[in-house]
Amino acid sequence: MGSDLLPYNTVEGDIVQPFSFNLKNRQVLFVGGGKVAERKLKAILNEGCHITVISPEVTHGIADCSVNIILRGFETTDITEKYSLVFCCTDDRETNGKAADLCKKLRIPVNIADNPEGSDFHTTSVIRSNDFVISISTEGKDPSKSKKLREKLENFIKNI
Repeated sequence: MGSDLLPYNTVEGDIVQPFSFNLKNRQVLFVGGGKVAERKLKAILNEGCHITVISPEVTHGIADCSVNIILRGFETTDITEKYSLVFCCTDDRETNGKAADLCKKLRIPVNIADNPEGSDFHTTSVIRSNDFVISISTEGKDPSKSKKLREKLENFIKNI
């Protein structure tokens, strides 16, 4: 892969700490209903949370999920303190920014699909087994690299 490994806890600048977050019975909002929203939504779909998607249209993949879908554009009153997490996944940077700003004012952690640096958290590529969970992240810089590494690790783990 060509990546240099850094000694633990020696990264300069903004440091993102990986956490496992219990989403059971929590309210999660997705602003936007396209392919990016679908990928992020499906990653948490079986975590026991209550997902709401607000978008003028949604992918077939989202439509087939057991989530609350509101077919309209984002309104500023959509962001409320009832949400534990918000994902801003529209194809409009201004809409994502408005929604994210409201989340930050209400102290709701937000993931902004088109602005990883402005996001409070990043989704990760995850490997689950009965014994452990491995989370892989590029901190939003290149999710395809996380996926490739996850696939390689899954193959490695099958053989140990």
